[in-house]
Amino acid sequence: MSFAENLRKMLDFKDIEIKELAAGTGISKNTLDNYLSGQKSLPNVENGVKIARFLGTSVEFLVDGQTSESEKNVTDDSFLKNLKSLNKLDYYSISHIVNSLANNQNTK
Repeated sequence: MSFAENLRKMLDFKDIEIKELAAGTGISKNTLDNYLSGQKSLPNVENGVKIARFLGTSVEFLVDGQTSESEKNVTDDSFLKNLKSLNKLDYYSISHIVNSLANNQNTK
């Protein structure tokens, strides 16, 4: 995957908008839009580090998609879809799921 695709995936996963990334990194929204559109394929090192730090990921992941254990879930589209659907549940449903998972762990 390209830098633009990996960046978009991280923004979606963390539910961060471009304007938030711009404010948090000090990189202009226009520059970030250029990265995402592919007009500017890769950021300079300084901007790459700022983006990675803000997103809590590595520059390597953003550039070439190499994943560490903590980033594997981001690259799993089914996990991302399931996570987003959990956000739609009410508190009671989430509590029930958490308790079921905890009980399942205790039986192992």
